[in-house]
Amino acid sequence: GHIEVSIVPDRLLQRSDRMSILFSQKFELTKPGGSKELLPAPEWIFSFVQDPETRDLAICADNMTPGGAPRIAKVPQVFYPGTWSPKTAYANRLDFENGEHVDNTLTVFGQEQVETDFGSLPSWKSKITSESAVTGLIEGMDWWTPELGAPAKFSTLSKMPDGSQMRFVATLSRSTLQ
Repeated sequence: GHIEVSIVPDRLLQRSDRMSILFSQKFELTKPGGSKELLPAPEWIFSFVQDPETRDLAICADNMTPGGAPRIAKVPQVFYPGTWSPKTAYANRLDFENGEHVDNTLTVFGQEQVETDFGSLPSWKSKITSESAVTGLIEGMDWWTPELGAPAKFSTLSKMPDGSQMRFVATLSRSTLQ
């Protein structure tokens, strides 16, 4: 399958001063014998604000709940840094008004070229984690290309609270940015 990542008007809080990152997932399940079946997957939405000086992108709300209901941040927290260097790192807790929280980390390990369908992109290789009682533990590597505002490649392992696991591996296949 594949995941489409888009920046769209805020769909969670309906605020004209905010935008959302939309992850539209289209997965296929390969069955014994090789046949494929569409695996239903929710859209993940992250409402954000961007600091005009640092360009840091901070999450204001998400829909990472079993039913997809919005969780509103008490105080927005950085999720995507506005500037990148070999020393870029953060660790924060995103507290939501409903009492839930997510602990996020990002640590850059250096730069690597990522081969995509439309060329080689210089990217910042970063270890990421995201942990909450609702979504479990997500660990992985992102290869961020700040010029695109997205990772050129990522590989994550999601360990859900019920013990199930999902692995996501993706490489950017197209961009609407020039």
